[in-house]
Amino acid sequence: MRRNRLAFSSRSLLAAAIALQLATPAWAQDATAAQDDAANTKTSKTTAGKDGKRQAVDLDTVEVRGVRASLIASQVIKRDSEQIVDSVSAEDIGALPDRSVTETLQRVSGVTIDHFMARNDPDHFSAEGSGVMIRGLTQVRGELNGRDIFSAASGRGLSFEDVPAELMAGVDVYKNPSAEIIEGGLGGTVNLRTRKPFDQEGQLIGGTADVNYGDFSKEYKPSASFLYSNRWQTGLGEMGFLIDVAHSELATRSDGIQVEPFVRRTDDAVLAGTDFDQVYVPGGINWRELDFHRKRDGIGAAFQWRPSDATEVYVQYLRSKYDMNWQERAAFFNDSNDAIVPAAGTTFQYDDNGVFVSGSPVSSSWRGNLTTDGVRFNTDNRYAEQQTTTSDLSAGFSHYLNDNLVLKGDMQLVQSESDNLDFTVFTATYLPGLSYDLSGKYPSVSIDDPAYAADPSNYFWAAAMDHLAKNRGRQLSTRVDLEYTFQDSSWLRFARFGLRATDRTQTNKNSGYNWGVLTDNWATIPTTASGLATLDAYLSGSAHLYTFPNFFRGKVNLPGNLQFPVDSLAKNYAATSEMFQQFYDLRGWGWAPDQYNLQDTNRQFERTEAAYAMVYFGNDEALGIPVDGNVGVRIVQTKTQADGYGIYPDLSATAASDALKALYHGQYFSTNSRGQYTDVLPSLNVRFKLRDDLQWRVAASRAMARPDFTQLQAYLQLAATTETDGTVSDWTGTAGNPDLKPMTANQFDTALEWYFDNSDLLYATLFYKDVKNYFSTQTRTETYGDQDWLVTRPYNMDKGVIQGFELGYTQFFDSLPGWLSGFGVTGNFTFVDSSGGVNTATDPYSNTTVTGVKLPLEGLSRRSYNIAGIYEKGPWSIRLAYNWRSRYLLTTSDAATHLPTWADDYGQLDGSAFYRFDDHWQLGIQANNLTDSTTKVLMGPTSYADGEVDTRLYTRGWFVNDRRYSLVLRASW
Repeated sequence: MRRNRLAFSSRSLLAAAIALQLATPAWAQDATAAQDDAANTKTSKTTAGKDGKRQAVDLDTVEVRGVRASLIASQVIKRDSEQIVDSVSAEDIGALPDRSVTETLQRVSGVTIDHFMARNDPDHFSAEGSGVMIRGLTQVRGELNGRDIFSAASGRGLSFEDVPAELMAGVDVYKNPSAEIIEGGLGGTVNLRTRKPFDQEGQLIGGTADVNYGDFSKEYKPSASFLYSNRWQTGLGEMGFLIDVAHSELATRSDGIQVEPFVRRTDDAVLAGTDFDQVYVPGGINWRELDFHRKRDGIGAAFQWRPSDATEVYVQYLRSKYDMNWQERAAFFNDSNDAIVPAAGTTFQYDDNGVFVSGSPVSSSWRGNLTTDGVRFNTDNRYAEQQTTTSDLSAGFSHYLNDNLVLKGDMQLVQSESDNLDFTVFTATYLPGLSYDLSGKYPSVSIDDPAYAADPSNYFWAAAMDHLAKNRGRQLSTRVDLEYTFQDSSWLRFARFGLRATDRTQTNKNSGYNWGVLTDNWATIPTTASGLATLDAYLSGSAHLYTFPNFFRGKVNLPGNLQFPVDSLAKNYAATSEMFQQFYDLRGWGWAPDQYNLQDTNRQFERTEAAYAMVYFGNDEALGIPVDGNVGVRIVQTKTQADGYGIYPDLSATAASDALKALYHGQYFSTNSRGQYTDVLPSLNVRFKLRDDLQWRVAASRAMARPDFTQLQAYLQLAATTETDGTVSDWTGTAGNPDLKPMTANQFDTALEWYFDNSDLLYATLFYKDVKNYFSTQTRTETYGDQDWLVTRPYNMDKGVIQGFELGYTQFFDSLPGWLSGFGVTGNFTFVDSSGGVNTATDPYSNTTVTGVKLPLEGLSRRSYNIAGIYEKGPWSIRLAYNWRSRYLLTTSDAATHLPTWADDYGQLDGSAFYRFDDHWQLGIQANNLTDSTTKVLMGPTSYADGEVDTRLYTRGWFVNDRRYSLVLRASW
């Protein structure tokens, strides 16, 4: 048999046997598979002798299972890797420590996640998390077994929440990768590892079954997985086959209450009863309840064939299908800020800084034919669904040309598609007697006359909004690698050379959000005296009373019954569109179902060609201590092509002049683009083995990250705001930027790692990234057809520095007596600081870039940590894990408020407890969000056209969600 060319030490092989298996990334690291039974491992402890020296003491055989075995497996990968890496391993089949890959990743030092469905839409909470960031950077590349993987919905990256956690053997995070790892991860690279049949001896059968329950959603949902793996000696050599299937469902509920932006006011009505020259009044209050459901199905299969000691052939396949839907009921009043004044005989109350605290608002805005006092109040029912399917088929071989030279080849096809439909139906009323109070922990809202709010004749059908998206992505990759082993060199161990080429096509269709009026005081219909389609007279039975049950777990005071569109309206898009046609027909304009237009479709093509060369070196004696490492360079050329359309505004139905109507009538123009750039990416990794249990690492490299496909879209949508006198007050636009260049970083890491027992570890890592050409959305003046437009699009900015440190610690207290010896603890802490690279804010009222306001990089928390207490003794495996991250900038311009929006400090406690009946069966409970944590969102600074900037961060919203519990049964043979 030919030996493994990575030349791991025999000590590494022995330690690796503690886990059931260690499958490492293809091409990045060929770690030896563990073949010993993980349940029985000989360990040793060191104690201080009489002479003060540490002496080895043999202990009896101990049981190493569950969480502890997974931690040991992860530490073996970290210790024996040629570069700095952090791992999470699943010792038991289907047993990653969390229910999703995203939640698992947040346990790794330096890795954080969002708790929203999208960072620019923090109105919608995500229980399982999204948006993986490494050291504050969102440019994270996803791999599957060392190969590219992506989700069409997220463009270039992978939506980790789409991937079944039950199929994973482990997850590795590379923060300063070597030259052989595929380029594209500026923050880092996340590699998802699945199992292969040659990873274990003989037959392996395993499975899981569980049912999970959310105490807020009050729903039970099932999950299950099954794995079969075996290997056989045949007349054609050894063959192995593995199949792994998984099904998972989840239902959660989240409640949110929000405050609209605080706006500076100087008018007498709001200043009455105060000594202030100006005050800050919010535009309203929102509350929303969101029911989320997802179904995730996955299948993984692998075939390996070793016809001889010199040759191996393999085929791997993974398919993941993710179906998600959510329904939201929201109630909100957000009348025009400048029209809100205190009700007759009342005044608003403010704090010492002139910020609104409480009051009873009415509005002076136009009511049409209605005489009702009060404020504009809306309810809506919204339903969104998404289906994403990703498949990955790869095949390859390795062949030893001679004892010193091995040739490897690999081909991969990834296809992903995602379809979205989002539909909202709005009703409205003008509600008298509403009061709200912001002085407590949460806002409180009350209504003087609940009967008025419950009467359908006081509401009218106001508007509808739909959104369509269809994304398709396909990538074909080929790779060839050559590895040469040096036999007689004192320093050189082996060299690797490789070529890789990809062809990627991406087609994105996005209709935008098509809001349109049904009826309103400015869009009346001729069949009623008020001109409004009231709920009792139109589409009777399509609205009903709804009371938010147990809203915010009873912690928030809200009005009782309100009228809402029924669920079937929001969920049956086609039928509802036909019913709403009557409003369009009565008036001749208004909301109509959206359709894809030319500017909604963007097609992109990308070709990459990369070559790398690396040398692995090492010497145990020359420097007095063992030293090893690698040095290499990767050169990659990227060619891009983007095809799309721009569109001028259509002023033909406005009060604009005839000259303007002739110039701007919704005409299209092409916006195609071609590009090419080359990156040279050197890397160096050195390890100094100061002692058998102590090693020091130094790493330096240059990394790059290409812009996301959504940023590269070749579209330009221009708009004009016309006034009643025919003048145009605003010329604006939104666009992608196909000319974006990649972000690059010169990065340096150094780490000190102390493995002071077979399951105990203490490490410290310092890192520094000098980032250039970072991406930021800006609003700038652009000229088209002799007209200046304020166009918002992504740009490459100058440069910035990201630096910080990570600390990690794991220890099991085996020296404690009796049952106490089962206790262990693991934790990590990360500090990240940035300077230089900043975003700018945009004035939400004038759309101009604000000077003097500098914002940090999006997604960057200065501090984050994990701490977990573990108990492993006899049949018991218990874990309590707390994760926390500090405040960070979600987006420079929130989709709803257009203000910079922040996520406040957030922490959550999760736990699990398993009992092992024998070598085959275990039963346990997993729990998430035991602390019933509240997610808090902030907004600001707020800037004004006269140059004043209100630097305060106001609370935008609060969200609560389920405590989730799962009863889990695991089995393996």
